[in-house]
Amino acid sequence: MDNVKEDRRIRRTKKLLKQGLAEVMDEKPFKDITVKDITDRADLNRGTFYLHYRDTYDLLEKIETEILSDFQRMIDENLKYSDIGNSLEPILTPIVNYIADNADLCRLLFKNKASSVFVQKFTQLIYDNGSHILKLINPDLSPEYSEYIFNYTSYGLIGLLMQWFETNMRLPKSELVKMTDKILISSVKSIFTPE
Repeated sequence: MDNVKEDRRIRRTKKLLKQGLAEVMDEKPFKDITVKDITDRADLNRGTFYLHYRDTYDLLEKIETEILSDFQRMIDENLKYSDIGNSLEPILTPIVNYIADNADLCRLLFKNKASSVFVQKFTQLIYDNGSHILKLINPDLSPEYSEYIFNYTSYGLIGLLMQWFETNMRLPKSELVKMTDKILISSVKSIFTPE
């Protein structure tokens, strides 16, 4: 029972530190953020921070890794429910819900290019999962064309998310998912390999 309480306390502490980082990242460049900035915002002492993270970069990297792992888990769990040739909604919906539930942090990670390589890691996630999905959507797609589609898809998804963040997520999640699904499926299906 003590382990459960300790685990809860640790999860709560890490959540506070992540929220503190997100709030401070909204105010100043990541390179200028100190551990004290984060702990002051989280109302924790610096010693508590160092129990869990080496420095601000370690905290940021762990946040990125956790979010990308969650995305991968959602892809893996929902791929089997998707009729990929016709719709990616079962995969897109939980990811968009997750982004909405963690909007402040996700918005900052996608926008804050100077502080992290999160966008590159997100692009790699799409690439790592994409070849199988692209082949199911368009079995005639050549490997060379696939590379172009990966780049188009990656930057297109990032662009859609950035626009959503810029408009304070006014577009309902379900509409964002439907629009993204239609754009992705129709673009991949419409590409043909010339003879």
